[in-house]
Amino acid sequence: MRIVSINTIFICLFFVSCEVKSDPKAELLFKIGTEYLTDNASKSALFEFRKALNLETSESLQATIFRNMSIAFQNLEISDSASFYSQKGYEIAPSNSYIFYINRAEYNLLNNNIHNAIQDLKSAKALDPNQMEVYHTLCLIYSGEYGDAYFEPKLSEFCAKRSVKLKSSNETKEQLGSIFFQNEKYVEAVKIFTELYSKEPSNKRYEFFLGQSLYFAGDERGGENHMKKAAERDAECKTMYHEIFEIGQHLE
Repeated sequence: MRIVSINTIFICLFFVSCEVKSDPKAELLFKIGTEYLTDNASKSALFEFRKALNLETSESLQATIFRNMSIAFQNLEISDSASFYSQKGYEIAPSNSYIFYINRAEYNLLNNNIHNAIQDLKSAKALDPNQMEVYHTLCLIYSGEYGDAYFEPKLSEFCAKRSVKLKSSNETKEQLGSIFFQNEKYVEAVKIFTELYSKEPSNKRYEFFLGQSLYFAGDERGGENHMKKAAERDAECKTMYHEIFEIGQHLE
């Protein structure tokens, strides 16, 4: 059985290799913009990135700024701009470089060219096998996020585990927990979401995912209790609760 009610929507920010030609002020503005983006302040991030582009920047730095601008526009759900900046990113990047392939992969994903995106991600991974974002994105593809034709449970789990190994964070662990759940490894999913929920007990998504994992692992009473509590306080959790139980009678 394939369960898809848990989706990890997380786009990783990545390294930048700044050449000597870049103005130090541009590098600083890039870092400030990246911090804003990490905090989900996408409009503030775009403001800083645009200021950085007005200064002298290397091709690698420009390509990386365009990549992160694409992420910001994705966060703002402005897909045309996101695609535009991914394209600018790979067009200006040094040919056959990591940043070239990662920008082109994102452009292909945004334009539903999934096969080409996979090839670009593999090329990026060959150049730098220690970049978490490559495995994160491949995990999304192999988990079926971009269509059942690319659904590969074993590969999605491998990529999720690799992401956690390269960068152990709440986001990468959430993705791994989601993949464990999707692959019907409910006990493993319970362990992941127990850890995340214990760290952030106010996070209703973590509470819901813990409850969902417990429910399918056999603890139906405890699992439903967690899911119900989360659903009563969070609209997204309420929607997922309805998807599992078909109607919201337990919330009446």
